Amino acid sequence: MARTISLLGIKAPNAAITIENVIRGTEDRTETLAFAVSPGAEAGIDKVAKKHGYTIETSQAGKAIAVRLVPEGKKLEEIDVTGDTCPGPAITVGNYLGKMTVGDRVKVKSGCADAIEDIAMAVRATGSKVVEKGGEGDKHYLIAEKALKVAAPAGAPVEKDKLLIVQSNGIGNAEKAYATFIFSRVALSMGKKVTIFMLMDGASIGRKGTAAGVKHPAFERLDKMMEEVIKAGAKVYVCELSAQFRGIKQKDLVEGVKLAGAATYLELLSDPSYTIANF
Repeated sequence: MARTISLLGIKAPNAAITIENVIRGTEDRTETLAFAVSPGAEAGIDKVAKKHGYTIETSQAGKAIAVRLVPEGKKLEEIDVTGDTCPGPAITVGNYLGKMTVGDRVKVKSGCADAIEDIAMAVRATGSKVVEKGGEGDKHYLIAEKALKVAAPAGAPVEKDKLLIVQSNGIGNAEKAYATFIFSRVALSMGKKVTIFMLMDGASIGRKGTAAGVKHPAFERLDKMMEEVIKAGAKVYVCELSAQFRGIKQKDLVEGVKLAGAATYLELLSDPSYTIANF
């Protein structure tokens, strides 16, 4: 994993000399080195970097200058999500982080500052780190570093790492029907476990063919979105009582959707590790 070393208060040329000593003591020359230096202290660091086979990246980090030395030939991967609408950027970055190894970094760019802030929330939720944020021309960016999510110690407050979505409106409210699966996709990309419980009018979404008739121009067909979250690991239940009111049996449900009783629903609601969203 890339190291970050604070050299704040050390002036030039001593900052460059210190960095050269760090490089000489580094066994793994494929490792990216990161430093925080005072403004003006970065003078001469570029020559040290070139001498030892590194390229240098500098950016403003509050009142300090962030300096990254990247081994030549090692390119920082970049993703540009400009123009993608919510929840696309968060899902794209979450899925990308899921395939990275610990210590790897990725630079995410967007023309929208709000999108970068939302992505930063998603990155932190996975246990990874936002090591840098800034701007380049008309683009905003962040650099995320993959890290392992550390389990909370015994006695710590319960971590809400699961999402329970209660869907009671059905396709009568298409926006809430879509939100059920859009929020599920985002949560799954953030590494959260997702359970959807459909009751009352929401139970009809689970019936074969119902969701296929719902299509918004900006999104996939509703049944395709439901199929995607089920394949990604979401558990989807239909309230047995609501199903009986509507003449729905298990054989009538979409593959991967199961009937469940009141006890299952109440148990889910009482589980403190769940965050609950109602649509």
